[in-house]
Amino acid sequence: MSNNTKSSKAKAETNLSEEQRRQYVEVAAYYIAERGGFNGGCELESWLAAEAEIDRLLAEGKF
Repeated sequence: MSNNTKSSKAKAETNLSEEQRRQYVEVAAYYIAERGGFNGGCELESWLAAEAEIDRLLAEGKF
């Protein structure tokens, strides 16, 4: 399943706007990067991990 499909599914389940979801992902990615010591070159990995975590939380109804 593509990220767009996942985000659309999460949005439909929670009525969360794409902008709200992006903001949640942005904050989560920051904290993931912080835990990793802000090592350069890991931005994409942090973002993808954050998307997965936010989508999991949305699917579980935690938002």
